[in-house]
Amino acid sequence: MARTAHRKATGRPSVKNTIRNKPSYRTKTYSVLNRLCVINAARDDSYNSALDTYFPGLTGTPRKTAWKRIHRWEQNRAVLEAAAAEPSQQHKKSLRPAGTSSTLDVAAEEGLAAWINELRSEGIPVTNLLLQLRALEVARDVGLTAIQFKASPSWINGFMKRWRFSMRSKSRSGQADLAQGQVALEAFGSRVRALVLEHGIESIYNADQTGINYEYIPKKTIDSLGAKTVWIKGSGHDKDRLSAMLLADSNGVKYPLFLVLKTGVSRIKGVVQDNLKHRNGFGCHVWEDIEELHERHPSRIYGNPTAWWNSLISIEFLTYHFGYRRGTACKPVLLLWDAFSAHSTPDVLALASELNVLLETIPPTFTWICQPADVAWMRPMKAALRHRWIEHLRTEVNNHDGGPFKLTPPDRFDIVEWVNTAWDSLSKKTIINGFRKCNIVDTPIEHERTGDADVDLDADGAASVLDAIRHLGAMELAELDPALDVDVALEDLHNVS
Repeated sequence: MARTAHRKATGRPSVKNTIRNKPSYRTKTYSVLNRLCVINAARDDSYNSALDTYFPGLTGTPRKTAWKRIHRWEQNRAVLEAAAAEPSQQHKKSLRPAGTSSTLDVAAEEGLAAWINELRSEGIPVTNLLLQLRALEVARDVGLTAIQFKASPSWINGFMKRWRFSMRSKSRSGQADLAQGQVALEAFGSRVRALVLEHGIESIYNADQTGINYEYIPKKTIDSLGAKTVWIKGSGHDKDRLSAMLLADSNGVKYPLFLVLKTGVSRIKGVVQDNLKHRNGFGCHVWEDIEELHERHPSRIYGNPTAWWNSLISIEFLTYHFGYRRGTACKPVLLLWDAFSAHSTPDVLALASELNVLLETIPPTFTWICQPADVAWMRPMKAALRHRWIEHLRTEVNNHDGGPFKLTPPDRFDIVEWVNTAWDSLSKKTIINGFRKCNIVDTPIEHERTGDADVDLDADGAASVLDAIRHLGAMELAELDPALDVDVALEDLHNVS
């Protein structure tokens, strides 16, 4: 059978390469401010003058219609003036009371708003789904069927706008609220100040550990509008992490980090003991990289199978930072850190007593408001780490030479460098600000200075820095006299550098 030609399409022919007709916009609307300007002009001069100014070129019936419109606006002058006084209503083109055209009445919505406020006062999260289910219950109580009211997303958006709600991201989670936190902060600050007065303490330290991820993959990305699946590629190491112990004092001096990396453990008990004794828990092959990292950065690195802090590392931490105090008649110092089991073992407490270091634990539930590190240090440090990860991602993209893209995770050299750089980027102002916000010190915050020419140290500041250098073992120094001339102290600092 011979093949017949395809039937030509019927209907209106498609016209290509033509300009679309623009809408005529025959009906023009006016905002509240526009209407108020028109009626003010009509009142101050005349209706004809207002028509010539705001409705030029109208004659006959259109001019008469505009005249009636101005007259109607004049009759509603009080409403327009009240609306014009509200910045949120000045540019609206229609005015109607809240709740107009809504399915639920004002009383029902007011009950929903009170219900949300009650839940939020207790810290209970309220999601769109929870609001939808509650709204459907209220609708059934007032006699509305599932067809009449569905609590759709558009209704939820309108309800939140009418009652001044918005979807917010959490800034903190926990059992205690802000009022309880303030009470705990006052009690903790008073206890610390009492210890300072009782023991004549001049230096207050804060140590806090935090988890550092190998990848900081963002939770959001730019993608096509309406995309059903938003996929973000990772390297498969987003769960890998290390632990970092931060230490700084109330004078704004930062000390070398203690990092705990994850490492395998040998099945031979003797090898495990040898690794712990001579190589900070690492095997002989990995220890070569760790030694190189120790030469590159001031941080000290330890390893265990969980990459988590333990009492043995607590002892090494105290020995490294405060070991120079052993056997000296120096004033006690105060160390604030978490109420963690590895911080309060008998061996740790005995070593702290030997080094004349008073250990004070942060209230367990209120570290978010009582710990200087959590209050001021962690956020800028984590932001710097995310910035470094984005730079790493850009480098990977720029070096991609075709084929499927494969994201390479940062190695231990990269992550150790990132953590040390992020810690170094924190300013003295930021460190002191953490102690000040926790009511531990009253030191005023000075403007941050940069550059060697702007360095201005007083005698106490020079003593603090020299003290830090001495206990790191970089040089042998005699006890610095606070009355020593500042120029002499600065000269010693320059000789060290």
